[in-house]
Amino acid sequence: MRDLFFPPLLLPFFILFVVLPFFILLFIFTFVFATSHVFQIVFGLSSIDALTIFTLIVIGSFINIPVYEKEGREVVREFSFFGFMYSFRERRRITVAVNVGGCIIPSILAFKLLLELPFEPWLVTFVISSIVIYMYARPVKGLGIAVPMFVPPLVSAMVSYISLSIFGQPLILLPKMAFSAGVLSALFGADILHLKDIDRIGSGVVSIGGAGTFDGIFLTGVFAVVFSMLLV
Repeated sequence: MRDLFFPPLLLPFFILFVVLPFFILLFIFTFVFATSHVFQIVFGLSSIDALTIFTLIVIGSFINIPVYEKEGREVVREFSFFGFMYSFRERRRITVAVNVGGCIIPSILAFKLLLELPFEPWLVTFVISSIVIYMYARPVKGLGIAVPMFVPPLVSAMVSYISLSIFGQPLILLPKMAFSAGVLSALFGADILHLKDIDRIGSGVVSIGGAGTFDGIFLTGVFAVVFSMLLV
């Protein structure tokens, strides 16, 4: 009887072509649904409008707008020719760009929320979160500015909760505060304050909010809202 039970494909192919695509699609669907739900909660959008904004962010994540260029570090390259060693120096250029989907659109949404929030608790949250994120952010050669994934949204959600409580503001504002302060503090603390360290990243394009993904700015806003809802 044991020989009668077997997968329709050999196990490695079954995992590769059936199981793995299923979990990838499940993850994508869950992420899209969760992000759209976050936009509905924070901005009061309909499901169609929330999905439209998410789609624009996805499309914009492929677009980087150059801001300025600077000279990179001098690189010494060596090679051997018939037993003789030769070396030459070259200075590579670094292009600093901003990503449309990972930086510009989330920042616009964050500034829009700022107009609806009490300024004092927002400012306290922004300053404290920026300092903490700056301390954790590190320039990584060939990658960009790296920050532990859950540090920015956790800090933003917790400090937002504390500052709203101290200033006597209603906690119903917590998701909006966490998104706005989280996005802008991630932008300021991780990227802007570390622009002086981009020489350590290497040559090429340094994309603020990009690098082929949403980076930490957009994800900070989304997860900050999720964590803030656990505190209410």
